[in-house]
Amino acid sequence: MCSSCCFCSEVRCSAVFLDVSRFDIIPGSQRSEKYRVKKMAYKIDVTQMKIAEKLIILNDRAVGMLTRLYNIKKACGDPKSKPQFLSEKSLESCIKHIVRKFPVVDARSSNTLFHQVSLIKQEILKSLSLYYCTFADLLDLKDHILQLLTTMDAAQFKLDITTSYDLTAGYMNLVINLVCLMVLLSRVDDRKAVLGLFNAAYELSNGQSEPTFPRLGQMIVEYDNPWKKLAEDLGPLNRLIQGSLTSLGTVYVRRNITADAWRNAQMLSLIASPQQILYAAQTDTIACEYLSLDVMDRWIILGVLVCHNTLLNDSVIANLWQRALQTGLAIRLFRDEILIVHQTVQSVFENAKNYSKKLQEVKDHYSVALQTSLTVHRDRRRFLRGTLRELCLLIKDQVGLLGPKILFVWMALSFSRDEVTWLLRHVDIWPVSGSKKTKHADEVADKQLPELLYYILELRSLVQQHDGVIKRYYSQYVTGYDALILTDIVQSLENLGEKESVLLSDFCADLSHISQDSIDLRSLRLDWFRFQAYVSMSRSSFTLNHDRRLAVTMNTTVFHLKMIDLIDEMLRETSDLSIYCFYAQQFETQLHQCLQLPSQSRYTISFAHICSNFRSALHDLCPEEKAHIVDRSLKLCNLVLDELAKETASVAARLCEYEVQLTEQLSPNNCAKLIEEHDKQKSNKNSNTARSLVMPGEESFRCSRDTLTLADKLQTALHELCSAVTSSRQVVVSDHIFAPREYLAQQLESQLTQSIQTLISSSEHPMRPCQLLASINAHMIVLQNLDTIVTLDVTRLFNSVLLQQTQYQDYHGNDTLTSIYTKWYLEVVLRRMSTGQILFSPHFAALIANPDYQQTFSPDQYTDNRELRALSLLLGPYGVKTMSEKLIWHVASQITELNKIVNDHRDALILARSCFDKPEKMRELLLQLSRDIKDKKQVPINGPMESVLQRVTIIGEILSFRSLLHAALHDVLKRRLPFLLSVVNDLHDTSNEHNLLVLSELCMAVGINTDVDVALVHAIRAQTKQTEPDEHYTLSCLLLVFIALSLPRLALTQNSQYSASLLASKNNLQCIALAVSTVANALFCLHGRNDVTERMKEFLALASNGLLRTSEDSSDVDMAKSRQFVYVVLDQLVKHSPLLSFDLLESCFPYNLIRSSYQYCYQLEELK
Repeated sequence: MCSSCCFCSEVRCSAVFLDVSRFDIIPGSQRSEKYRVKKMAYKIDVTQMKIAEKLIILNDRAVGMLTRLYNIKKACGDPKSKPQFLSEKSLESCIKHIVRKFPVVDARSSNTLFHQVSLIKQEILKSLSLYYCTFADLLDLKDHILQLLTTMDAAQFKLDITTSYDLTAGYMNLVINLVCLMVLLSRVDDRKAVLGLFNAAYELSNGQSEPTFPRLGQMIVEYDNPWKKLAEDLGPLNRLIQGSLTSLGTVYVRRNITADAWRNAQMLSLIASPQQILYAAQTDTIACEYLSLDVMDRWIILGVLVCHNTLLNDSVIANLWQRALQTGLAIRLFRDEILIVHQTVQSVFENAKNYSKKLQEVKDHYSVALQTSLTVHRDRRRFLRGTLRELCLLIKDQVGLLGPKILFVWMALSFSRDEVTWLLRHVDIWPVSGSKKTKHADEVADKQLPELLYYILELRSLVQQHDGVIKRYYSQYVTGYDALILTDIVQSLENLGEKESVLLSDFCADLSHISQDSIDLRSLRLDWFRFQAYVSMSRSSFTLNHDRRLAVTMNTTVFHLKMIDLIDEMLRETSDLSIYCFYAQQFETQLHQCLQLPSQSRYTISFAHICSNFRSALHDLCPEEKAHIVDRSLKLCNLVLDELAKETASVAARLCEYEVQLTEQLSPNNCAKLIEEHDKQKSNKNSNTARSLVMPGEESFRCSRDTLTLADKLQTALHELCSAVTSSRQVVVSDHIFAPREYLAQQLESQLTQSIQTLISSSEHPMRPCQLLASINAHMIVLQNLDTIVTLDVTRLFNSVLLQQTQYQDYHGNDTLTSIYTKWYLEVVLRRMSTGQILFSPHFAALIANPDYQQTFSPDQYTDNRELRALSLLLGPYGVKTMSEKLIWHVASQITELNKIVNDHRDALILARSCFDKPEKMRELLLQLSRDIKDKKQVPINGPMESVLQRVTIIGEILSFRSLLHAALHDVLKRRLPFLLSVVNDLHDTSNEHNLLVLSELCMAVGINTDVDVALVHAIRAQTKQTEPDEHYTLSCLLLVFIALSLPRLALTQNSQYSASLLASKNNLQCIALAVSTVANALFCLHGRNDVTERMKEFLALASNGLLRTSEDSSDVDMAKSRQFVYVVLDQLVKHSPLLSFDLLESCFPYNLIRSSYQYCYQLEELK
C-alpha cells in the first residue's frame, strides 16, 4: 500500500453489510429477470423483508463505498500516490498482457511473462490487497442493492414522495447511489491492472485464483460501458422508478422556478403576512419543501438515463426531464466528480433506435440551458441574498421566531446551498469561445457569492446558538398538539392490520412523553418508516393515498421530532458546504476575488467558517480519509485568515503611506518650496499658473460628497476588512481554534516592522531620526484608529515591534533601527570625523561639516540635539545602551592599540617619565619618540606621537558623540519620566564614591554623566584578560606620559587652529581633553590603586612642561600661533576632569598664556 493513499481499510466492508445469505445471489442481468418470474411463486412476509432497515443501511454503505471508490480513483489518477508496482518498468509487459487479456489471465501458463511477478508476489499481495478488497466489497454491495430493488419490485410497492417520503426518497437514493457507484467505477484508471496483478500474484502464491475474481472481473468488464449495463439491470425495475418520479412532478415544478416567481409569491418572507408571523409554518408536503433541487435533478436525469425506454413515454416525467436538462449542464455524481449531462445523454441515445427526435430535443434543451440557466441562477442568488439577510436580521432581533418559522430557515438554507453547488459545478465546465473567454468567465463567476455564503453560515450559527429555543418549542408542540391530533386520526382509521395498528398506537403513546431533553428519537421515526413500507405493498389493505390526512400529519410530526433531536443532521442536510473541500482551487479563487472587492470583503470570514464543514464529508467506512480532510480544512482555514490579515495590513499600510505624506507636508523641509512658489506667484501676478504644491489641510475640503478621495476609499476598504475580522472572535475547525484578531495582529506587527525598514532604507543614507519618528507616529495614528474598529491590543503591538527595534537584531534575525543607526554613525559619521571631514562643535552641541570637504549629507542634521532626542525616542534606553556599548568597544580597541605603541617605546617613556626636568635628555627622548627631522615644518605622517595623538583624538570624538547622545536621552527621560529621573539624581548626588561606582551603569542608562565610565572599564577588562595587572598598570601610566609628551606636536599643524565661534578646530583637538580625562579615570579605576589624582597631576605637569619648553625652543612664528590653540587643551582638560583644578594648573602652567590664547582666537575670528 502506498503511503499517501487514504482510501484503504483494514477490514473488508462486506463484514458490516446485512446478512442476506438466505437470498440467492444470481450474477449479471439474469437476476432481475429470474426474480420477476419467481416473484409470485412465494408468499412475502412483510416483517421479514425489513425494507426500511435495509434502505437505511444500504444507502449508508453506498455512500461509504462511494467515498472509498472516489479515493481509489484519485489515488490511481495521481502518479505520486498510485501503487508503485503499476509504474515499475520490469512489470510493464506483464501489466499490458493482463489488461489485454482481462479477466482471463492464467499466471501459471506463462512463467517467463510472470517471472518478475513471482519474485515480488508477497509485496504485491500486501500492497494491492486493500484495493482488491474494495472492489470485492463493491461487488457484494451491488448484489445486495439489486436484491433489495428486485424484492421491492416483486412486492409491487407503490411509491409516492408526497405521502411516503422516507420510503420513496430512500428508494430513489439507493438507485442513484448504485448508478453513481458503477459510473465512478468505470472512471477508475488501472482498475484492470490492479485486479489482474493482484489475482496473478495470488494465483502464483496459492495455486488458484482468488475466489471472487471471476465474478469481480466480469463486473469490471460489463461496466466498462456503465449506462448499457445499468439499463439492463434497472430497466426491468422501471415501474417503481416511474412511480417515484411521477409523484415528484408537483414538487419539482414548484421548486424549479425563477426568482421572479419567488418574489411574486413572497417566498421565504416572514413579514409578508405579519398577522401569521407567530403561527407554525407547515405544508402538506413539509419534508419536500427543503428537499434539495440538486438531489431531485439527480433522481430525474439518472433515473431516466437507465430507464429511458419506458420513462420518457410518461408525459409528467418527460416534462420533468425537459426542465432538468434546461437547468444546467452538469449534475453531481460524488463530491467533485460530475456528469456532463447533455453529452452523456446524447452518447446513450445515439446507440438507441428511433431516437433521432429525442436527440434533437436534447440538443435544443442544451441550447436553452446555455442561454437561460446562467441568468436564472444568478437571479436566484440575488433573491436569496436579500432573503437570507432579512431572515438573519429578524431572527437576531427576535430569536423566538426560530420556533414557528424554522421551516423557512431550512428552505432558505437548502435553496441557497443548491445555488452554491450549481455554481461550483459549472464554473470550470462552461463552454467558452476563444474570443469571449474573459466575458464568459465574468458571466459564470459570481463576485457576490461570498455574501450569500456569509448569510448561509450566519443562519446556521443562529440555529446552533439557539437550538434550545427550537427544541423547547417543538417538544411542547408535539406533546400539546401533534400527539392529540394524531391519536384522534389513528382511532378513526379503518382497514389497518394488527401490526400496523399496534405500530401507530405505540407511536402516539410515545409522543405524549417527549421532552426537550429527549436525546434520541430515531426509533419513532423508524416506526413511521416501517409503517410506510408495510402499507406501500400491493397486498396491504390500507394505503396512505386513501387517507392523506394521516400521511400529512405523520410527516409533519416526524419533522417536528427532528427539530428536537436532529438539528445538527438537518443543518448538514440543508446547508452542508463540505463540497468546497474538493474545489480547493475555486475556494482560493473566490477568496481572492472577495478580498479584492470592497463591497464583499466584509464577508471573507465565511470562507474560514466553511472549513469547519469539511468533517461532514467523512464516512465511517473510510477512516483513513480523516487525516487528509482535517489537514486540508486546517490549511485552508489558515490560508483564509492569513490572506484576510495580509490584505487588511496591506490596506492599513497604504493608509499609513498616505498619512506619512500628510506629515511630510507639515515638515519644515517643505517651507522652502512653499516660499519659492509663493514668490513666483507674486512675481507673475498676471499669469494664470496653477499651483504645483498642495497646501497642508487641503485634503479636508470637499466639494462634493460623491467624490471619494484615495483616503476615503482606503478607509472604506479597511472598515470592510475589519468587519470580517471582528465578525467572529474565533473559528473552530476540527477541534482547533483560530483567532482572526491574532492573525491580524501578527500581520500588522510584521507590516509595521517592514515599513520601518523601508522608511529607514529609503535613500543612500538612513532617514533622519526626526523624520523617521514623525513617520512612525503617522503609522501609530492609523493603527490607533484601527484599534477603534477591531479592538486590538495596539499597545502590545507597538511594544513588540518597537522593543525589537531597541535590540541589535529582531526575532527574524534582521537588522533593527539600533543596528542600522549604530553601524551608520560608527562606519560613516565617526569614520569621516576621524579623517577631519566632520567636526565636533561644543558650541552647537552637534557634529558639523568641515567646509574644506564636500559632504553628501549634513552631519548636523543627524547629530544636533533635536535629532538625537528623536533617535533616543526611537531606540529607547535599551537601544541607546546598545549603541553606547558599541561605541565603547571601539574606544577600548583604540586603547589596546595605544598600549601596543606604548609597549614598543617602553624604555624611552620610562626615561622620559623620570627625566622630564632634564631638558637635554628630554630633547633626545622626544626626538626618538617622534622620529623627528630637522625641518619642523615637515611633520612625519606615521610617527609614534602622531599615531598616539590620532588615536586619542578618535577616542575623544567617539566619547564626544556619546556625550551628545546621553544628553539627548537625558532630555527625553526628563520629559517622559521626571519622577523616576529625580530619584536617580538624588541617588547620584547623595552617594559616596563606592556607591557611585555601583550606580554608574544606572546613571549612564538615563544619560547622567559620572566621573568613572564603568562601561569603558568593563570593555578594557574584557580586552586585556591576557595581560598581567601590574604590566597593564605600567602601560597605563606610560600611556598618559606618551599623550602628555605628544601634545606639543599639535602645534606643528595648521589644522589645530581653534575657531572661537565653533569652539572647535579642524583636527578636533577639542576632543582630546575629554578623551584623556575619561580614559585616565577608567584605566586607574580598573586597577583600583586610588592613584588617579596623582596620575592626572603627573600628566598635567608633563604636558605643561612640554608646551613651555616648546615655546622656549622654537622661534617660528607659525608654530607660535599654533601653540596658542594647543594651550586651550589644558584649560579644557581641567574643565573635564573632576580631579584637577585651576589652582593646580596655575602651579604648572601660567593661566595668562591660556587667557591670551583665548583672546587671540577670538581676535582671529573677528578678523575673518
